[in-house]
Amino acid sequence: MDKKKQIVESAIELFATKGYENTSIAAICEHSKVSKGLVFHHFKNKDGLLREVFKRMAEIINEVAECVVNADTKQSPRARLLDFLEKIFLSMALPEHKLYYQFDFQILCQRSTRALLKDLFDERYQLMMTSFEEILCDIPAAKPQIDSHIIIAEIEGIALNYLFSTENYPLMEIKERFIQKQLLSLGLQ
Repeated sequence: MDKKKQIVESAIELFATKGYENTSIAAICEHSKVSKGLVFHHFKNKDGLLREVFKRMAEIINEVAECVVNADTKQSPRARLLDFLEKIFLSMALPEHKLYYQFDFQILCQRSTRALLKDLFDERYQLMMTSFEEILCDIPAAKPQIDSHIIIAEIEGIALNYLFSTENYPLMEIKERFIQKQLLSLGLQ
């Protein structure tokens, strides 16, 4: 792993476990076994490192959303929706992604980090909206814009509960019920 990626991965882990405000550049250097000079060579400051961390997290989410863009248009809207929802939940369930998603929610809830990353949050949300709308516009019972907001909000709520649960959270069972509910509400049952 190259040093820049090593710094980003360490920052993700520390930001997710200790919080952005409680993580110093020195702690990131110690964790990633690099010098402060190297961190500042790659990143202007801690905020610059935060933006890079968020971009890495956005890449993961973009990979999931790209499945809609690259979907076989010969597939039914139902099949495309099922595929997209499956990929979202599978990505969320990957142990190596859990820290990313936890940190994502943490920075979203902090006013200072949310303001710093507003453009990136907006861009990511628009990508998700567009991805769902592209599928939903082919479903007669759907109201693409409204249903896209609803689906995204429900997924974020499920993710929040899953990511911060201290017990065995039944994510896959919830996914199945969630998908059944979406199919029913869209007349695709």
